[in-house]
Amino acid sequence: MSHIKKRAPPSKEAFDKLLMWFDPDREKAAKKYQTIQFRLVRIFAAKGCPDPEELVDESFNVAALKIDTLLESYVGDPSLYIHGIAKKIFLEVKPGLIPNPPPIPDSIELEQRSSCLDQCLERLTTPEERSLILRYHAHEKQEKIRVRQQLAKELGCTLNALRIKVCHIQARLRPCIQECLWLLEE
Repeated sequence: MSHIKKRAPPSKEAFDKLLMWFDPDREKAAKKYQTIQFRLVRIFAAKGCPDPEELVDESFNVAALKIDTLLESYVGDPSLYIHGIAKKIFLEVKPGLIPNPPPIPDSIELEQRSSCLDQCLERLTTPEERSLILRYHAHEKQEKIRVRQQLAKELGCTLNALRIKVCHIQARLRPCIQECLWLLEE
């Protein structure tokens, strides 16, 4: 990836210290490393990075290169520090991530998508979930924020819990909608 500022890879000793920083038990440290790696790959991929693994490796490299200072002075969860590094690395590459917008669908395609959405909402959700999804996506800007806060309050949950709930519903809907659209194309 040409947008990323490449740093020299850390020595084996620095990498071993990084793992030790995660946990003195080598096996637990490796699991923590894998957990952080998995989360960061998903975050970078979701943000449209073409090579998320490379950015994650670079995040760990930066931490390993600073490991002696971290061992002396950093207090807190090492994964939070790695996430902070990853965020800064993303900001380095972000200007190069200007995706091409998708083409604007014509009225026939919009009607097909709407029909598929209606069918899948009817098949895969309860009336409460249907109402939640439709209300969650119904508004824009400040009104959207206000409605989502109201939804969370009505459900007796936090905004984050609401987002997770909506994400789970969307995860069930997405394959259904894609299959429906695919069948319409045939």
